[in-house]
Amino acid sequence: MASKMPAARDANNNRITISMAEQRQYQKPLICEFCDTSVGFVNAFTRNVGEDIVAIDPYFRLSKEHKHSATCRYNVQGQVTVIAQESEGDIFAALQGNRYELRLLAVKRAVEQLREIANKKRNPDSEANTGANEKIYVEAEKRLGAYVNSALRVLKVRAACIEHAEIEDVLQLVFDGVRLPWCDFYFEDDEYFRCFSQVNQATIRVPIAINGTVKNISIVRRQTGNLSVMDLVRPYRKTDQAAVLDAACFSIWSPDPNAFQTYKKEEKILAFGLWESRGVKESTNKKAGSPIKTFRNHELRLWPVTKSQLCAVKS
Repeated sequence: MASKMPAARDANNNRITISMAEQRQYQKPLICEFCDTSVGFVNAFTRNVGEDIVAIDPYFRLSKEHKHSATCRYNVQGQVTVIAQESEGDIFAALQGNRYELRLLAVKRAVEQLREIANKKRNPDSEANTGANEKIYVEAEKRLGAYVNSALRVLKVRAACIEHAEIEDVLQLVFDGVRLPWCDFYFEDDEYFRCFSQVNQATIRVPIAINGTVKNISIVRRQTGNLSVMDLVRPYRKTDQAAVLDAACFSIWSPDPNAFQTYKKEEKILAFGLWESRGVKESTNKKAGSPIKTFRNHELRLWPVTKSQLCAVKS
């Protein structure tokens, strides 16, 4: 099992941070901070995603064919086990061989019930705002929010992995009795178009996780109330027409104008929940002189009902 690491130890057993490694202030060989397995250092680099340049932070990673010890803090199996054992309800199920199952139907139901509670609380005449019922709804919010938070903790572990294989043997994904591969649940920006097709064609909505980069945060002003919108960096795809580009336009929306105030442009985020397709819509390229005249925008939106559906992560 492996995960990206923020520190390591050198030949003198000194703790080596990212900044120290960037300045080569260490003695080879490097080993894990919490076990004696061999690790290496990966310098920062950039990727072109659509019209944006996305920075990838430096990190330490396992050397080829090496593994963390069973008790190491960076051991993925150990991290998943702790999360599963600390979680409430039936969101996780133990399997043979120290493996677990994440029940996505339970997560979906939690999100839907949280949305129902939020809608009732916005109605001043609702029973959710009267006496003893208010306490019941608050307790329900706390319990359901804990389910979603547990799922997000697992996703943070996945975000620190290099590939799906590091977690898929430890944690299986199941929706209503059907096993779901990690590649159909967790998507990074190079998989956005496949993600769009999956959501757009789905007959049953299944929770999915998007790992992306904040492109812009803005306010959409409406007479019925302003909305806060977080747009993610958009990958492009060539089409059979030279003047037309496909764009994967993923965004997160909230009726709370302060919902995304703790996030900033170019920050890496995880967004988890019931994403919805808005179809494919064409728009004109406003850049004068560009050979690209039209974008075909493949739109997905997420409306989180709890802060636990969104968090910042390291790139």
